[in-house]
This record gives sequence, C-alpha cells and structure tokens, in this order.
Amino acid sequence: MLQKLSKGHWPIFILSSFSSLGNLFLPLFLVRLLSTEDIGIYKIFFLHLSAIPFIVMAGGPVHSVYFWSGKEGKEKQEYLNATWTLTLLLSSLVLIIGFPLRHYLSDILGLPVTYINIMLVTGFLICPSSHYSEVTIASGKSLRGSLFSTLSEVLKAAGFVIIAIKTGNLYWMIFFYAILLALKILLSSYLNRKQNQVALSTDWAHIKKVMIYCFPISFTGCLGFFIDKIDLLLLSGKLDTSSFAFYSMGCLVIPPLYLLEMSVQKTLIPNISRTYIQGNFTEGAKHFQKSIGDIAFLIIPSLFGLFIFARPIVSMLYTDKFMDSAPYLQIFAFSYLLLMFPHDSVPRATGRSGWILKVYCIFTAISIATIYLASLWVDTKTILMISIVLKFIPKFWGLKFSKEIMKWEWRDMFPTRKLITYTALSLSLSVSSVLVQSFFKNDLQWFLVCGSIFAVVYLGFIYTHEKKGPRKGP
Repeated sequence: MLQKLSKGHWPIFILSSFSSLGNLFLPLFLVRLLSTEDIGIYKIFFLHLSAIPFIVMAGGPVHSVYFWSGKEGKEKQEYLNATWTLTLLLSSLVLIIGFPLRHYLSDILGLPVTYINIMLVTGFLICPSSHYSEVTIASGKSLRGSLFSTLSEVLKAAGFVIIAIKTGNLYWMIFFYAILLALKILLSSYLNRKQNQVALSTDWAHIKKVMIYCFPISFTGCLGFFIDKIDLLLLSGKLDTSSFAFYSMGCLVIPPLYLLEMSVQKTLIPNISRTYIQGNFTEGAKHFQKSIGDIAFLIIPSLFGLFIFARPIVSMLYTDKFMDSAPYLQIFAFSYLLLMFPHDSVPRATGRSGWILKVYCIFTAISIATIYLASLWVDTKTILMISIVLKFIPKFWGLKFSKEIMKWEWRDMFPTRKLITYTALSLSLSVSSVLVQSFFKNDLQWFLVCGSIFAVVYLGFIYTHEKKGPRKGP
C-alpha cells in the first residue's frame, strides 16, 4: 500500500491536499493574532501577489515541463533548459516594470511602498522557485517533487504563526516569506542542476518554441484568473482594509471541493476524448453525467450547510470580530455550484482550445466592465452576487457548445435523479436544522450538533440509497 501511494498521482494529490488545508487553516490562526486591519492588508497583499505570475505569464513555462518531458534524450534536456531560462526572463519583468511604478502601485492598492517592494521581489521569485519541483514530478519522481513543494509551504505557515505570536508584526511575516523564497530558489537551482541537469540556455530557437507553446495556455490562464478574482481585485483598491477583510474572509475557499472538481476533470477529459474519437457519444454522455453527479454529491450539501450555518462557521473559524463576513459567506456559498458543471471539458478533450480562449477574452472584458460599474453604484453584497451570476454565463455557453459537439440532448447531460435527491435531502435537513435552532443555548452548539447530524444523515441516506443499485434513467 505504501509503495502504491508513493507512485503516480497519489503523492501529488495527498501532499497537495496537505498544503491546501494548511493554507486554509493558516488564516484561522492569524485572525486571532493580528488586527482586522492587518488581516485586510494580508489578504490584499497575497491576492495581488497571486496575480503576478498570471500577468507576466511566468507560470506557463514552469507548467509546460510536463509536455517537454515527453521528449527524448538531448532534445528533452534542451527544452527543459529553455523553460528554466524563459521562466527567469518572464519573472524578471516583475522587477523591470514594477519597481519604477512602485509608488503608483502603492497608491492604487492602498499598501505602503515597503510592502510593494516585498511584493515585487516575491513576485519575481515565486515561479522560478517552483521549477525544480515541477520538473522532478514531470520526470516521474512525484514523491520527491511534491515533498519539496509541500515542505516550503509548511515552513511558510510555521514561520508566519511563530512571527505572529512573537511580534504580531505583519511586515516581518511578509519579509520572512521573501527570505524563504530566496532560499528556495537557490536550493531549486542547485538541485535542478545536480539531479535534473537543468541549466540556463542560450538556444533561442528552443526558447522561442517554448514561448509559442506556452503563450495561448498562459494567456487563457491569465484571463481565467481575472474572471475568477475580478471582484476582489477591484474592491481591494476601493474598500478600507477592515471592510476588505470582512469581504474576502467571507469568500471562504474550501480546498477539498476544488480538488474534487479537479480530480473528476482529470478523469473526464480522457474519457470524453476517447469516446469522441470512437464516435460513441452515448457513452460520452454517461461519463459526463457521472462527473456532474460525483461533484454534486458534495457540492449541494456544502452549499446548504454554508448558507444556514454561516454565522457559527464564521464565529468558530474567525472569531466574532469577523461576524460581518457571515452575509458574504452565505452569498459566496452559491459560487460552489459553478464547480458542478465541467463546461470546458469537451472543448479540451476534442482539441477546441481556440473556443476556450475566445470565451475567456469576451467574458474577461464583460466581467471587468460590469464589476467596475457595479462598484460605483451598488453595495459589496450585490457586487458579490453579480460576480457569481456572471461566472454562470460562460458555464452555460460551454455546456451548450459541448452539447453541439457531442450531439447530446440536454437530458443526456445531467443526472437528474441524483440532483433532485441531493437537493431534496439537503433542503429537508436544512429546514429541520433551522426549526430546532431555538432549542440550543447558542449558535455554535446548534452548528456542532445539527451540522454533525446533517452530515451523518445525508451520507448515510445516500450510501443506503445508492447501494441498492443504479436506477434507470438519468
């Protein structure tokens, strides 16, 4: 068993889950150690830091190593060297463009110049420092590569908590992160050279080919990031740090739900590709239905649970000083429905990446314009609602396009019985929980008791119901 878990996708999944959960729980410690204003600055800093690799497209060459690792011998090595060189070149744009504009960025983002300086340095370091782990995983050493990446995340989380306890100073936490990334890139460079024989390249022909390959993927990723985060990016410059903290903490990301969607997609795409080539569209519809059902199994009860238990969840996770985040969490819960619909799986599986790029271009422009105008006229809760509704539009467009490609009917695409069962059961349990709320001393006690009963009854009923065997029909 241990040997099995050390190979294939298991180390990546297990260690990535560990890192994701660590990043989920880190703010839970920090909200108890830092002021509301500092939490707002923390969220603004890391939101814009996460945008930097997408803006300069430095993540493209890093993740393209999985493609180039399929080459053989010297050619493979030349391409891997080119990805390392291109990653450094694109990352350097952060410093070249950013430093002359640091005072302007300080005014726009509402952060001190000292924080902007560290953001630019860490923005330069992020992608190159992860190159070694990606090359190592792509070379088949998934445990070693995943462990290297996870250990750096563990050190970051531990360092943040220790500094917060000892000093309560956010600046020193961020400064520590820059030092950690600097050490990580030095170690990455050394290990890349020693274990993977990756070095800087002066072969501009190979660098150009890597750039041509990466650009569409990187550009699409950049557009996707802005569609997903546009409300946060715009509001970070309009709200004061405390108000932004309430908004952003209400947008609670639950990593296992995203990992579930990602895992299902990785299985669905090759299955759709195979059935498309074979012309077996009926079997393709069954795979599509199953994927939606597998995701809905956890997404639907999570939506109801987050909505009705929002206040005790916020109190337990963030303390009562962040209770203003509860209404945002209730609204944000509906965004998890977006994960249920694999709108771009069929275009990806059938080689229609151009359609994906076209849709992202159109909806990035629409999203930016709409959210910007909304920020001038409506409150933040309405902005969050609008941003979620906007994200459903490309989902529907993608489902319609998938239906046309695979020659499906709408009824072929959705596991109707499962969706009705999951929704009806979750709704019944939610109503029951609300009806007995007054019998508990406080909301936290109500959540711990009723939330546990909700989970046990839901899982038990679904297990018993589906153990009887599949029923006919969708």
